[in-house]
Amino acid sequence: MRAAAAAGALLALTSLGGGGPAVAAVPRASVVPCGAVLTADVRLAADVVCPGGPGIVLAADGVELNLNGHRLVGPGLRFGPTGVEVAAEGVVVRNGRISGWGVGVSAGSEVDQPGEPRPVSGTVREVRLDGNRKGVEARVAGDLAVRGSRLDGNGWGGSAYVGSRLLVERSTVERNERGLHGFANADGGFAVRESLVRSNGTGIGCDQDADVSVTGTTVQRNGTGLDVSQCSAVVEGSRFVWNARHVSAYLLEGDVLAVRCTSFTRDGGPVGVPLEPC
Repeated sequence: MRAAAAAGALLALTSLGGGGPAVAAVPRASVVPCGAVLTADVRLAADVVCPGGPGIVLAADGVELNLNGHRLVGPGLRFGPTGVEVAAEGVVVRNGRISGWGVGVSAGSEVDQPGEPRPVSGTVREVRLDGNRKGVEARVAGDLAVRGSRLDGNGWGGSAYVGSRLLVERSTVERNERGLHGFANADGGFAVRESLVRSNGTGIGCDQDADVSVTGTTVQRNGTGLDVSQCSAVVEGSRFVWNARHVSAYLLEGDVLAVRCTSFTRDGGPVGVPLEPC
């Protein structure tokens, strides 16, 4: 019992000697079970392997899950559970690998969940998400930022879904069936910045009144680089290189597709929209 308590114990704030200000202590490396609900910072001491059970819930504002170079491994089922559920605001997941889940990291509520959804937000930093049905997913009232990470070999790399917000920045999105996708997300709430989107079936896509911006990003060797269907997209300062098709667009009244200061290789077919200069 003492060993289990020690493994789950988390260090809170400590004070410097002489009455100095409180500083956040580095948590001791801990063994965390599948299904853990975290309300304080955790640094993993070992891989967490969940052959049939739920993943980890971040349930208090500001909590950080430091994977500490370890893996969080799910049951490998396409419609399996979620690896990390963001259930609070300002949480962080960083420094490790998340594989084999229905969704690697999710933030927000399902569309049909009763009651008013609670806003939640989180940052995924320096994490590799591979072999999941979806690497990351922002859902209703969810706000998720992915920075310095790798979404590799998932069904979908990431999605922004119904009133949510998703930012992918300085990351690599590679070898997914679909790289990144927005569906009826919040206005201005789906953004890809300074990233590499490469060798996916579709690189970046949106539909059903979604709104996406792509800035400073290389979109390379995808089946379709950008797929815009009944939604709006702004592309600026980016490069489209060697895609089978650079851009596919089906716009309704009120939809906007603007491409500024962006280059396209000669292959990939006609862009089909006016290209605005720098």
